[in-house]
Amino acid sequence: MSAKAVREYHGKKLIARHVREVSEGKHIIDDRSALISPSTNLEELVSEEPWLTLTPLVVKPDQLIKRRGKAGLVGINLDWPGVKKWVADRMEKDIQVERVTGVLDHFIVDPFVPHDQSDEYYVCIQSDRDGEEILFFAEGGVDVGDVDSKASRLQVPIDDTLSLETIASSNLLAGVPQSRTENLASFVLTLFKVYRMLNFTYMEINPIVFTEDGKIVPLDLAAKIDETAAFLNATQWGHLDMPAPFGRKEFAEEAYIRELDSKTGASLKLTILNPAGRIWTMVSSIRDGTEKGKNSKESPSQFVSHHRLQEVVQASFTQTQSPIWVLRTNWQTTESTPELPPRNTHSSMPRPSLT
Repeated sequence: MSAKAVREYHGKKLIARHVREVSEGKHIIDDRSALISPSTNLEELVSEEPWLTLTPLVVKPDQLIKRRGKAGLVGINLDWPGVKKWVADRMEKDIQVERVTGVLDHFIVDPFVPHDQSDEYYVCIQSDRDGEEILFFAEGGVDVGDVDSKASRLQVPIDDTLSLETIASSNLLAGVPQSRTENLASFVLTLFKVYRMLNFTYMEINPIVFTEDGKIVPLDLAAKIDETAAFLNATQWGHLDMPAPFGRKEFAEEAYIRELDSKTGASLKLTILNPAGRIWTMVSSIRDGTEKGKNSKESPSQFVSHHRLQEVVQASFTQTQSPIWVLRTNWQTTESTPELPPRNTHSSMPRPSLT
């Protein structure tokens, strides 16, 4: 399984389309939503999505950012000129969210849904080794708090199906008014069927709103899919954007491997943790060539700290030896960090001695 987070825009479109099909029209989610990026022509967007000028709007970044409401990153009940100004003030600007700093460059715009706090619920479906677990809490929204300790839970074994009777007997919807229970249970069942059918691995809607006219509206969505299921679901998914986590841009090498991965049944993954790092193939015991490094009994972290080294690479195990470590003693640091060798010039790299 390769769980990949998708943009809220694409997740909402996907769920809206299939909820209607699976429920045979019983549940219809408003799929009006627009995505704004640096390359978006706003005049063309309005012509394609005329509802943008006809209804109050909500705008927020669509970049896998958690707790956007508490971070002041949600514009509520705005008109279209207000949305354009809100986006322009933040587009391609650095912003710190908790401990992460990144650039805002994608925004989702949805219709504003008037409702009371009592209309907000929390629902989450997540996969585990035994199947799927459904979490539900009758008080959703930005101040939902610790749902792990508050939410009702229902575990659905991997080979079992879910029914309305199971949901009712589990007391999953505790705290929901009786007049809403049947409709909400039916929606949760439909959502669960869509989750399994499309090979989601995680789906959190907070809040999900039950409006006065009986409609159920997902306001905020976080979702992940099993990327390795593309051979089964690519047609159903359509186009899905799977961005890197907020604050971390995708390297060209990562994009290349991701493209290769999408074209093969094999699993090809690459995450670059240190762009200045090097990888060496090692087939024997290795030492750094100095008495300090030979047969060192210090842990790698202790050795690096003590000798002020910049890189350590773990080699292989043998049946009789502890892990062997390559130590870059020629890259010692003093008052300042030395200049690293140019990237992709492997022939110029100093080679460790082999025994």
